[in-house]
Amino acid sequence: MTLADGQKLEGVLVRKDDFTLILADGTRRSVTREGDTPQVEVHDPYAAHKKLLPTLTDDDMHNVTAYLATVK
Repeated sequence: MTLADGQKLEGVLVRKDDFTLILADGTRRSVTREGDTPQVEVHDPYAAHKKLLPTLTDDDMHNVTAYLATVK
């Protein structure tokens, strides 16, 4: 998150409406958004998985489930 004064904050996103972050030192920081301020960039490690999910058919999910049942 880049605040209006140029200060950058990084942390774990807790809530996305008004942004609540847990910073590296463990403190919580809440910031209210007004328009595009502050600028927020969310890095979602599961974004590719979420994008893939709607493309899978019922047969695809059945096959994945059947495969996972055989893994020991």
